[in-house]
Amino acid sequence: MSISKFYDSREVFVTGVTGSLGKVLLEKLLRSCNNEKIYVLIRSKKGMTAEERKMELFRSKIFENVLLKNPEITDKVECIEGDLTRENLEISSCHMNLITKNVSVVFHLAASVKFDEPFRDSFVNNVETTKNVVEVCRQMKNLVAFVHASTAYSFCDRKEVDEKIYTMARSYEEFKNIANVENYSSVEITKENLLENRPNTYTLTKAITENYLNNFCRDLPVVIVRPSIVISTWKEPFSGWNDGNSGTDYAAAIGLKGILRSMLCDEAKICDFVPSDTVVNLMLAAAWRKSIMPHRREEIAVYNCTSGSINPFTLQQFFKCLNIHYWKHPSENTFLYPTNIPKKNYYWNRVCIMTQHELPAMLADVLLVAIGRKPKMMKVYDKVHNKISTMEYFSTRDWKFSTRNVQELLERMSTKDEQCFDFDISKLNWDRYMEDYFLGIRRFVLKEDDSTIARSRKLILMKYYIILLAKCVLLFGFLYILSFYSF
Repeated sequence: MSISKFYDSREVFVTGVTGSLGKVLLEKLLRSCNNEKIYVLIRSKKGMTAEERKMELFRSKIFENVLLKNPEITDKVECIEGDLTRENLEISSCHMNLITKNVSVVFHLAASVKFDEPFRDSFVNNVETTKNVVEVCRQMKNLVAFVHASTAYSFCDRKEVDEKIYTMARSYEEFKNIANVENYSSVEITKENLLENRPNTYTLTKAITENYLNNFCRDLPVVIVRPSIVISTWKEPFSGWNDGNSGTDYAAAIGLKGILRSMLCDEAKICDFVPSDTVVNLMLAAAWRKSIMPHRREEIAVYNCTSGSINPFTLQQFFKCLNIHYWKHPSENTFLYPTNIPKKNYYWNRVCIMTQHELPAMLADVLLVAIGRKPKMMKVYDKVHNKISTMEYFSTRDWKFSTRNVQELLERMSTKDEQCFDFDISKLNWDRYMEDYFLGIRRFVLKEDDSTIARSRKLILMKYYIILLAKCVLLFGFLYILSFYSF
């Protein structure tokens, strides 16, 4: 059975549909899979009902082509109001009857990706929510695949990560007890006593979730897909679409704005990017593969959706592309222009942050105050430094991810399925993809129209020469003062 045929007339349940990866999955299901119904779990938020958030979802640019082709296709998507943190997801009895009777494939994409989130919050948002989804899945009479989106960095405490679930020093119950301590502020969260050599609570709780699934959910047809650093689309539905949710997207955006000028990283390390559409295609293929395999309780299928071992791309190449596209496709209203951003030495990076970030920001704020405007650049750089510091662990290391299961899955697909559900990262041309990526950052993250590129190029050159002139004036002024006191 082909993958398209497998999804034909099937009913699917999706969590995390309002996230970047969720949007790509929903668009792909609507465009390439003739589903009978797609149930999406959405909660009310910021004064908007779940149904209003669904309508807001379809205003995203990624759905433009599929809606132009068939405006009525949204009727296939049924919004279910619920809350992942509640028992039975707080789904109404009417909707619960529908999904337990009709749904056969579940995609659990919802997660909190905040690196600096307190452990208790991260545990609830990533581990307990998965447990709640699992309990609903147990009630589904026709379930053939439950796809859980994890991260390739769930076991980043290891240099080499195979497609398997590694045991942890603490059990799920022990972590739960820590999370439920009434005054957990007394529990010092460090790499030594809780994080188990991980950099943050996000990677920790993703590892706990995998262990929970492995220990308590082998009776279900579980599949775990571990993407590495998910960025913009490669080909589907078009190149470069991006929601700007990842740390890399943030770095790219402030790089194009000329704000990021120094960052601690090792240029020789692999930058393990994966396009969002390849992740989605792998998920869809993995669910298909699970459905046609005899279910075995002794193991859970794991797929490392990564690029480093197949088609490596280094941080040096990434920052080179950033510099090229800063000048080729400049952003509007840039602060300065980027210099050599990567700094391998911690202390040199600190010096550069003071001279290239904090000093220009302070001078800019003084100028803003002088002309009667509110200072802002020091606050901007405070946010930049906080965000970038959470990325330093990943920008100074790399990992070797096994992709044996991914390659085997690719080999089992027909030629037609390979074309329709392509996740073969070996075919990706990084230079072309990076051009689409940075243009996508400009279009979808910074919300800037392509028509402004030509004007922005002129402004960038003007700013470059003004800054160059100012540096020359300062240099000659310094030399003049030095010569005056020398004589």
